[in-house]
Amino acid sequence: MTENIWAAALGTVRSLHEAGYEAVIVGGAVRDRIMGLEADDVDIATSALPEQVKAVFPKTADVGIAHGTVLVIHPLAPVEVTTFRTEGTYSDHRRPDSVEYVKSLREDLRRRDFTMNAVALRDDGSLYDPFGGREDIREGIIRAVGDPDERFGEDALRMIRAVRFAAKTGFRIESGTFDAIIRQAGNIRAVSVERIKMELDKVWKSGRAGLAMHLLIETGLAAHLPLMDPARADADLPVWDRFGKPARPVEGWALLTELAGGPAENPYKLSNAEKRSIRDIRAAWEIRSSRPFHPMDIYRLPAEALKAGWRLAALSGQAPPAEPDEIDRQKARLPIGSMKELAVTGNELIAWAGQTGGPWVRDWLGKIEEAVVTGLIVNNRDDIKGWFLDGFNSQR
Repeated sequence: MTENIWAAALGTVRSLHEAGYEAVIVGGAVRDRIMGLEADDVDIATSALPEQVKAVFPKTADVGIAHGTVLVIHPLAPVEVTTFRTEGTYSDHRRPDSVEYVKSLREDLRRRDFTMNAVALRDDGSLYDPFGGREDIREGIIRAVGDPDERFGEDALRMIRAVRFAAKTGFRIESGTFDAIIRQAGNIRAVSVERIKMELDKVWKSGRAGLAMHLLIETGLAAHLPLMDPARADADLPVWDRFGKPARPVEGWALLTELAGGPAENPYKLSNAEKRSIRDIRAAWEIRSSRPFHPMDIYRLPAEALKAGWRLAALSGQAPPAEPDEIDRQKARLPIGSMKELAVTGNELIAWAGQTGGPWVRDWLGKIEEAVVTGLIVNNRDDIKGWFLDGFNSQR
């Protein structure tokens, strides 16, 4: 897939060149290529105006036309093409008040956040690097393009992005850039939690969440972010340092929620699916912190939650090292995967009992379910019938 994306991007650049326009590959794809990493998507910047881009290619889509972006539907992979532009003031620290197209690639790169993201790749393989991004990548430095106060004043989310890139790459934030974050940390409140959440998702998956949490506290950003209380740093940071690389970002949200005391509100606007996952992970964490999982725990909770909960209990020093394979083995040994797999139905219980239906039916199905899962009885119609009638008649 990566090869197709690059082939599509380079083909698009060549087509724009042939039409008489300047075009280069820009952004994270170039940075990752310099670092020897694969890129999930590849963006193009061009001197062609949006309508001119659309005239060059037979199939396009207007995905961000107001900001100069056209999606070129290349046969190998879709590619976003954006006209060289500069941006006006950011009165809300989130989005530009205006966008102006320019003919200069340097002007376009000058508006970008960090030098490592302000390198352009030509289709002949050469780089255009007016701000020293390649050298900063070699030296492991995250440096704002130009005046860092201006860059963070334009879009305050860039401060979180600096932390996220540090977590992703292990690079250090250059001192001038770091100091600007300290000065402007309070402006992060102007950024929507949805955008912050997207960056933190990537932090949790980076494998260096501990580094990120240290930086969020040291820069003062944590003081302005929901659920992050710097007063808890001494207790929380050692746990984050051991967090490692989780299977899913939701594990980071589960840890953050647990360390914050499990607040009822949803300040980062997590989805219902994410909230359910956090609930299950925290339940598994609580169980494994006090005892090994019982068969009913294995049955009721998803495997991902059991593994994550055990891992978080272990890194908090409340359980032995997690054994994810053991969860899979125990799941595989369960006689049923859900109540639907029971060998009897509620109607059969009603017939055997000779009574009308009611809440008692659901209660007894639950008892049968637990008896089957725990091995007290076999999931066989006759065995269940005998066990049920013995218990039911004894309660009359």
